[in-house]
Amino acid sequence: MVDRRSVRAHHPCPRARGDLPQVLTGRGSLRSAAVDTRARVGHTVTTDEPRSRDDLLVLADRTLAEYLRYLARYGGAVLEQDGLLLFAGAHRQPNPYRNGALRLDARLTADEAMARAQRFFAARQSGFALWAREHADGDIDRAAGEAGLRELERIPELGLEELPAYVPPPDGVELRRALDAQTREDYLALVADAWGMSSMPRDVAARVFFDPDSLDVPNVAAFVAYFDGLPLSAAMTHVSHEVALGCQAATIRRPKKGQRLPRPRPPGERRGLAESCLWAALQLSFAELGARLSLCQTSNLGAPVWQALGYRPFTSYARYVAPAPAPCAAVRR
Repeated sequence: MVDRRSVRAHHPCPRARGDLPQVLTGRGSLRSAAVDTRARVGHTVTTDEPRSRDDLLVLADRTLAEYLRYLARYGGAVLEQDGLLLFAGAHRQPNPYRNGALRLDARLTADEAMARAQRFFAARQSGFALWAREHADGDIDRAAGEAGLRELERIPELGLEELPAYVPPPDGVELRRALDAQTREDYLALVADAWGMSSMPRDVAARVFFDPDSLDVPNVAAFVAYFDGLPLSAAMTHVSHEVALGCQAATIRRPKKGQRLPRPRPPGERRGLAESCLWAALQLSFAELGARLSLCQTSNLGAPVWQALGYRPFTSYARYVAPAPAPCAAVRR
């Protein structure tokens, strides 16, 4: 039997919405052959009425901004004035989620927002990502183009109005919630590997991607999938504004020498590793962390995985890479 008290003391949440299957909230793990958690999710339908697109756009911006602030709390810095969110990570690498600028309303013109961002990052001798919302930032798109900034992939924002159908992990795969230090470290290593940076030193990866300690907070549900005791995949949600933001989904690029993988499923079916981790995170978010719907940003390559779970696109975000400005440029402005 799992002792639930230890988990609730470790991850208190004043907005609990019902009990989860014990296997998901305890410090134990979930094996696909051991338990079926589908019977307990009937109460997690998100809302009686569909939200309008305008409602979703507001929530998309708010939850993205809160996620960026959350990441920056671990060794970084945030400056937020006049509707402009500037966030810096612990490393100068221009990861769009660690070093960037996001305008949340129209109080500043595009030129003013870009000038403030350049001053902020010049002091840090860091490049940054300039975000532009499809639904509100056409002027930033134009200004970035005129400035010759290189556009990264334009990522879709997707929404999910209710918990999707249960996604069991493949046979022999064990899902562990990232409640202990080792599981959190394994999660970080998976993300670095998925980005082709498995050789990156751990301390550098923690500054570039995320600090593993950031998973140890009450509004995060993070799960790692293991096979033969080795981590293969992970996914998490960050809950704010009653929204479970799906993020940091990752699967190893290729197995290490001698590492076994789960048996493939029938033709046309995915292995379901990251999907199983995400389902577990969503289940916990809806049932205990106060979420009423889920949103996510994803690459265009990864979008079909999210859409297979029921997510639907409704807007997108562009990100432009601004190189590190010279410190003297900030003085001249």
